[in-house]
Amino acid sequence: MVCGILPFLAPSAHADGEFLQVDLSESTSTGTLSIARGPLTYGASAVSYEGGSTYGLSATYKLPVAEQFVTLRLGPALGYVKDNGKDGSFEAGLKLVAERYIPTDFGSVFLLADLNSIENSWFVLAQFGLSGPGLSFELSHGESDTYSETSLAVAKRLGDSPTSLRAGYRFDADEIFVGLSINTF
Repeated sequence: MVCGILPFLAPSAHADGEFLQVDLSESTSTGTLSIARGPLTYGASAVSYEGGSTYGLSATYKLPVAEQFVTLRLGPALGYVKDNGKDGSFEAGLKLVAERYIPTDFGSVFLLADLNSIENSWFVLAQFGLSGPGLSFELSHGESDTYSETSLAVAKRLGDSPTSLRAGYRFDADEIFVGLSINTF
């Protein structure tokens, strides 16, 4: 039993890196970028959907709190929403991110919670990685004042590269998506 608990008590990951993900479906295209350097993480997102588009920028700072259990980051965010046929609008807000990377005998577990005051949005993700076949499985859910979606995805790493091909299903939109991710963390 103790061996099963030890990975959860291991220190959180302290790595610089980049993450880029693009997903495409019949009604929606999404892009996410995250760049971590030391205690700072810079983020960008773009979503195009039937009826409009949203864009976001953030800069968060790693808080020196409970680092043995979770990495917490806090910082400003800027959002831009454009509905087709209307002028776009900017909104400033605050973003809080909690994440945990857990190495395991089979690969890894990654947990993420992202809260943003812009449109009262929140997003949670659980990802299970299998190092042998280079596969990962993820379940996520996100909501805001104007959006709600739950998705299930599988990704296959391409050889030893940081690139993975993705495919999944968006339950609320009732559609399949495909994508690509690059993760150097």
